[in-house]
Amino acid sequence: MKKPRVLLAGHLAPPMGGIATFCQALLDSTLTDLVDLRFVQTSSRRRALASSGKATSLNIVEALRDWGRFFRACLVHRPDIAHICSAVGVSFLKNSLCVLFARVMARRVVLHPHCSFDRLYAGPPFWKWYCDRVFRLSSDVVVLSKEWLALRDRLPGMKIHYLPNAIDIRPYQRVVSRRTRADSRQVRLLYMGHLGEVKGTGDLLEAFKALAPGEYSFDLELVGDILPGEDEARFAAAAGEAAGPGKTVRLVPPVSGEDKLACFERADIFVFPSHYEGMPMAVLEAMAAGLPVVATAVGGIPELVEDGVNGVLVPPRAPKDLSLALDKLGRDLRLRSRMGGQNALESQVHHIDLYAEKLAAIYALSLQDVRGCPSARHST
Repeated sequence: MKKPRVLLAGHLAPPMGGIATFCQALLDSTLTDLVDLRFVQTSSRRRALASSGKATSLNIVEALRDWGRFFRACLVHRPDIAHICSAVGVSFLKNSLCVLFARVMARRVVLHPHCSFDRLYAGPPFWKWYCDRVFRLSSDVVVLSKEWLALRDRLPGMKIHYLPNAIDIRPYQRVVSRRTRADSRQVRLLYMGHLGEVKGTGDLLEAFKALAPGEYSFDLELVGDILPGEDEARFAAAAGEAAGPGKTVRLVPPVSGEDKLACFERADIFVFPSHYEGMPMAVLEAMAAGLPVVATAVGGIPELVEDGVNGVLVPPRAPKDLSLALDKLGRDLRLRSRMGGQNALESQVHHIDLYAEKLAAIYALSLQDVRGCPSARHST
């Protein structure tokens, strides 16, 4: 049987980010054996993260180029399905035109928002109406967390498929086997992702500053780019103020490959205090690397982290609660080991090849629907 032609629209690093990690994992997965998969970059790799989302002449030119690449890919490859990944704000606005173009060409559109439902729909009534219209234009919507099932109430009859995020867990399994803990009194904390207020970085630095090491030492590694609009000098100053006797803070640029794995290997606890999230790839990576996770109970994170079982959940914007959680877990090696082992086990269901099979089934359902064959209206 002829494989369906699928055009995956998203972006690859640089800059680093959740969509880039997801797209690369999908391109390296068994999905390429199941469908005729082509990829088109819809976010310029030349655009620095610091300039993203700004209405500059350069960004407008780059957006036009992004659209041009997508339009040409549709015309040349004539896909049966356009699978369009999108984030919030300007990204959603830009990708909405890709949705419109694909539908004008009579292509099936699988729209895949990689963000928080609440954050996307935060805005005036017109913006909410616009988001609804874009989703209605889509043939199917793939959502990565149960928070997004609220879309069914907004758009009755919409074909919505719940499919949690996934990664290639194999490199991280090697990290688990290599990890050693020479000094149980040196506690190494890792955050990986964009740095900024919405990611809870300020909360984390405030929580770290409140830690009283005593006979322990605490090291915090912040890995990632600073988000646009953040005051880099103030951020660096806050990082310096959070350090002290028995405590160090390191700011590390975005990493990939073996350097990324090394960050997970030398860590004892992964911390992710974001204010809004979909289902963070970094949390999945930390789980696969066998790390306990301290995170905020937002978006899809509670679907990954069960409080007291494989990590600790705290409210967003609560540095005191975050500090207490880090202190408790940092001083309990047995608890960290138990939670980390649980995460290494649970991460297996988030392997990208299992995900690829489920995604290929969603493509098949979408194509059956357009051909008039019976298909389920919703997938969970």
